[in-house]
Amino acid sequence: MGITPRTRSRSPPPPPPPPPRRDRLDSGCDDYVHRHHEDLPRSLEQRDWAALPRDVLWVILSLVPQADILRGAGLACASWRRLALDEPLLWRRIDLATDKDDDGLSAGWLATACAAVRRSAGRCESFRGRVNNNFLLFLANSAPSLRSLHVTRRFYHMPDVEFATVLAKKLSMLEQLVLSGGEINEAFLIALANHCPRLQLLHADSCCIGCPIGGTLRASMECRIKDLRLPHMAPSWPRPRWV
Repeated sequence: MGITPRTRSRSPPPPPPPPPRRDRLDSGCDDYVHRHHEDLPRSLEQRDWAALPRDVLWVILSLVPQADILRGAGLACASWRRLALDEPLLWRRIDLATDKDDDGLSAGWLATACAAVRRSAGRCESFRGRVNNNFLLFLANSAPSLRSLHVTRRFYHMPDVEFATVLAKKLSMLEQLVLSGGEINEAFLIALANHCPRLQLLHADSCCIGCPIGGTLRASMECRIKDLRLPHMAPSWPRPRWV
């Protein structure tokens, strides 16, 4: 009588580990994409950005920093370039202020600022950025409708009476002037008082002046300018070279 070998019973294999728990929001998004795949627009790689309507391009470029448009964002395609060059309303309010304005390291600022003002085609109403005397005169000649000027870098404006008068006459529409440090002289203040009748805000308290402001001039400015902050007396240490 033979002996029947015993077969050893094997335990069943353990179940596979559960899939990693996914966030319900991600799962819901995947389900939505799966259900509505045919309704989705073409991928970004296939989209023809140059074919967007002009008003849509205008909105896009209006959200891009203007300095970036001048440095190349406006050259993405022919339609973007045309809009960046030929739409003055895109440059009605110019803001070229940068973090480097205060340390003088912003290379090429003058060419950038002049290019922006030229593109406004005389319609610039607001400018914010660094300036010097030459650019101020260029801006005054090129933007007769300028209403707001915010100088974001220390500014040393020490012109003679004739230059100050010519400049102020060309800025007769100016309503707001903010100076962020530096030095000005009384001739500049007199020109503003006499030839900028619309001026309602003058912030020059971070600037200094080399001589006390005359009582008549002070009274005239305080009477007419609603928000007035006059410069303080300059210290006795050597002043930097004018720019």
